[in-house]
Amino acid sequence: MTVAVVHADSPEGRAALVAAVDEAHRHHEDLLVLHVLDDDGAAAEAEVESVRTAVRRIAGDDGWQVRTAVHDGDAVGTLVGLATDSGAARVVVGSRGRNALGKFLLERPLQRLVIEVPVPVLVVKDPDER
Repeated sequence: MTVAVVHADSPEGRAALVAAVDEAHRHHEDLLVLHVLDDDGAAAEAEVESVRTAVRRIAGDDGWQVRTAVHDGDAVGTLVGLATDSGAARVVVGSRGRNALGKFLLERPLQRLVIEVPVPVLVVKDPDER
């Protein structure tokens, strides 16, 4: 099986990647990094290489791959499609620290992702936010 992680260049995204690497190692599974692109031009190639560099810093060189897709105005829908098509056993995603109301309600894109992805979703937050 595979552990998928939603990539974001943020403290929450790095926390999710660390948690996903741990999940993959603990369960002897592959790691799949999901990343949604705004377009498929020359800038997209540089963006994907930047994602690979960030993943290498945390996950090393082996046992993972990056899967991308260009969104058509619905980045969350594209991400749900990537996660669903990946065949992953679970998806790991990062979330920001919350205020009193935010602790009760997840941010809307994250809430939609949790609801629409057909496998368990592990939501982690940056340890510095606790």
